[in-house]
Amino acid sequence: MNSIRIQGCLWVALSVSAALMSVNAAAQNRTAIDVEKARVIQFWTPERRAAAIPRDFVIDRRGLGYLRHPDGFLQPYGHKVAAEVTARTLPPTPFAKPGGSPGGGGGGGSTTGDIKNATWSSGGAIQTAAGRLLFAMAGGYYVCSGTVVTDVTSGRSIIATAAHCVYDDAEKAFATNAMFIPDQAHTTRGSKTDFNCDNDPLGCWVPSFGVVDVNWTTRVFPANIAWDYAFYVVNDAGAHDGTPVSSDALDVAAGSLDLDFNPPNVDVTNSSIDYTYALGYSYRNDPKFMYCAMDMTTEGAVNWWLPSCGLSGGSSGGPWVQNGSNTWSGDTGGKIISVNSWGYSNSPGMAGPKLAGTSASCVFGSAKTDRPTAGGTGIAKSC
Repeated sequence: MNSIRIQGCLWVALSVSAALMSVNAAAQNRTAIDVEKARVIQFWTPERRAAAIPRDFVIDRRGLGYLRHPDGFLQPYGHKVAAEVTARTLPPTPFAKPGGSPGGGGGGGSTTGDIKNATWSSGGAIQTAAGRLLFAMAGGYYVCSGTVVTDVTSGRSIIATAAHCVYDDAEKAFATNAMFIPDQAHTTRGSKTDFNCDNDPLGCWVPSFGVVDVNWTTRVFPANIAWDYAFYVVNDAGAHDGTPVSSDALDVAAGSLDLDFNPPNVDVTNSSIDYTYALGYSYRNDPKFMYCAMDMTTEGAVNWWLPSCGLSGGSSGGPWVQNGSNTWSGDTGGKIISVNSWGYSNSPGMAGPKLAGTSASCVFGSAKTDRPTAGGTGIAKSC
């Protein structure tokens, strides 16, 4: 009996040792981080990470754009008109609204009701594919969200996010020092974003450049809301730092979700097929991964709308997912049909740009194949 037990223990020990050797071998075979990308990792000191705020865009009832700070202050964006003193109490006049109920636009009811702002606890592919973005822009430090998307391209991985998380349309410049942290909700530190990529389950990844539609760059929010979609491109070698992972390629290590450029379900009465999940990393509840879910409707000619979504700052650029039902476990059956874009200054709800029937697929195609010209920091794609 003792001999059998000893043999069993020895077999378990050898199996564990072999597994560890396999992991270590995979880690040793990975490419070391590039010098320039290592500089980006070092750029994000604890002080800079602590200073990073959401790039949270809102529109007031006059149709003017503002950058909303965590304390609620509305900073004029692209103009010098101060926010209305009563902006938090007066009902908004929807921007470019074609009709229907304020901030709603019609739509059916879901069988499970609206989820306004809750912690995502279902895991699934979305858990590891989505993450927090940090970047520098216009002399400040910001946070957004993004999702690794399926690109079927060799040599690079692609993160879908909002254009306002990639290019400063007011100052006319691409973001710098961008860094992506997938599945940061499961950091072993258990509390706010810190300087250590070693305690994040998939470490940190440094994109090489961003891609936006040129129309985002030639206008200023909110005149360019139709093009608030963009992509970061991450090289499949030399872009990772921190916790050892299975592959140099981000989309292999973190997984990915499909983008869907076909018309999504919208304004379907008495059905749940237009039930939509919007997800993103919360600044207020850092490092939690949050979501809202409800039937999707429209807001003007160029945006989808989730009427009672209450995601807080930091979620910009996070994915909108449909799977044709009102239940989704986070698996790859869900398809990304938009990203978190903007809200109103004094009412709930969130808009997302339309991907179907727009230049979004063209911009995505550029992210899969193109590189900036010599000396360029990103691509403003003319589609």
